[in-house]
Amino acid sequence: MNRIALAMLFGRPGRYAAMVCGLSFAVLLMTQQTAIFLGVLIKSTGPLQYVGNVDIWVSTQHTKYINMARSIRNQDLYRVESLPGVAWAEPFCSAKSMAELPDGKFHAVQLVGIDRSTLVGQPPMMVRGKLSNLRGPDTVLLDASQRGCFPGIDVGDELRLNGQRARVVGICRAKTDILSRPLVFTTHKNAVRFAPTGKHAMNWMLVKLKPGENVLRVCQDIQEQLHLAAFPADKLRWITMKYIISETAIGLNFLMTILLGLLVGLVISAATFNQFTTDNLPHFAVLKAIGTRSSTLVRMVLLQGVTTGLISYGIGVGLAALVSLPGRAPDAELTSHFPWQLMLGALAPVVICVVISSLVSIWRVVRLDPVVVFQ
Repeated sequence: MNRIALAMLFGRPGRYAAMVCGLSFAVLLMTQQTAIFLGVLIKSTGPLQYVGNVDIWVSTQHTKYINMARSIRNQDLYRVESLPGVAWAEPFCSAKSMAELPDGKFHAVQLVGIDRSTLVGQPPMMVRGKLSNLRGPDTVLLDASQRGCFPGIDVGDELRLNGQRARVVGICRAKTDILSRPLVFTTHKNAVRFAPTGKHAMNWMLVKLKPGENVLRVCQDIQEQLHLAAFPADKLRWITMKYIISETAIGLNFLMTILLGLLVGLVISAATFNQFTTDNLPHFAVLKAIGTRSSTLVRMVLLQGVTTGLISYGIGVGLAALVSLPGRAPDAELTSHFPWQLMLGALAPVVICVVISSLVSIWRVVRLDPVVVFQ
């Protein structure tokens, strides 16, 4: 009977193709939009994408996420360094500034200031030039993914940041934040001059603990004794993502698109599968007239629905993965994240569409009167 069910399914290529195409498009829409949403969440974490070898991020109280932090006093840096269990604490600046080109054009940039001696917070990859050259006065590194914002500017050229002269000594590669502002790396001492906030440029401290120290305990000490906000790197990443979802309209917009894909898939699969069942009612009537039990007919309908759903799922997820590949490039503007959990989770909407569509068809097949075959 299973062979008969599959023969009925594949025996109408036009109807079968319509079901597969409609459901595949719905899977593609839901999966791809979710992948883009996950990519946006990861990109919203800003410097957390490339700053490694750090146990704790410290900022002022009431800090909500990575890009909303007030300036920290230099005295607090020394106080954090003096706590038991802290190996070192280095200043980190991430602030908006204005870059002026020699031809008079200007562009908003994300200025990243790191410690001059340790270079903690450095870009993960150098494309041209040496990272050590950043220790020179008035020196900066430009992000390779946003070179189009600086036409004609190369290693050895100059531009102005916040009205101050800056000399380009290298090209690096790092991941930008959700606003895709070009990254400009410099030392913290230079950032004090290049950032509009001046001497208050430090808005984060990067803390490394001694081996064997408990991260949560040191975070608690910083909060209780120094009245500062302290986050393990993973916790700060989740706090930032949660803020983007709950405090902005980004999550709602993507949710509406994902639900629209589910609705499209449900309507198309239900309509086409119902029409497919209607076309095959005479065959089901013959089977019922020769004594086939209703449970067998139900199993045949479910087999047809599951087969259609799995094939559609495979096509939709495969297309979504292909579409997501360009977003994985280091300089991609439209980023996407396609983990295996997403691929597995995309199966649930397909199951929902197949179950609802199959229930409608099963109801019609079970209530079918075999006498229609003789009419």
